[in-house]
Amino acid sequence: MSPGGHLVTTAAAAAVAAAHQQWALAAGIVAGGFLIDVDHAVDYVLFDGHRDLRPGAFLRHYSEGRMRRAVLVLHSWELFVVLTVLAWTSGAPWLIGYVGGGLMHLALDLIYNGQLTPHSIVLFYSFVYRAAHRFEAARLLGVGPPRLAPEGFWAAFFGTAPPSAAVLDSATGHAGTRRRG
Repeated sequence: MSPGGHLVTTAAAAAVAAAHQQWALAAGIVAGGFLIDVDHAVDYVLFDGHRDLRPGAFLRHYSEGRMRRAVLVLHSWELFVVLTVLAWTSGAPWLIGYVGGGLMHLALDLIYNGQLTPHSIVLFYSFVYRAAHRFEAARLLGVGPPRLAPEGFWAAFFGTAPPSAAVLDSATGHAGTRRRG
């Protein structure tokens, strides 16, 4: 799902908690539903070696499917099992919010990102599975033609079409459409 899609869904869920003056719960929902994507930035810098920290360059890197490593520590079933147990036993509203927001985030990722890979998207969200594949994005997500990023930062941020829909034809260099069968 696009970052803007995560922002909108997270804001809606957090607004419900805030309307009931559940501020810690709302903060947790924001952290789990939207800020969880900070691990993409960590991968971009630490594992893909990029130094261009402009938001547009970072977003284009992902929109065009150019990531080399998919470590994504915060996007893992294993972490959510541990956090769910901690939230259940502690009853901490912020942690319950984080788990709820994060699971909402992962569910939306499964729905939207599942269209982008020929491999199991459910397995992709296992840290152990990614580690077994040495975090190599091409092995985990499949290799396809480069995707054409939407024009402009906000179009990419709030893009609703799956990024795989617009691709560059490797023979002609023109934008085309890939149909899923």
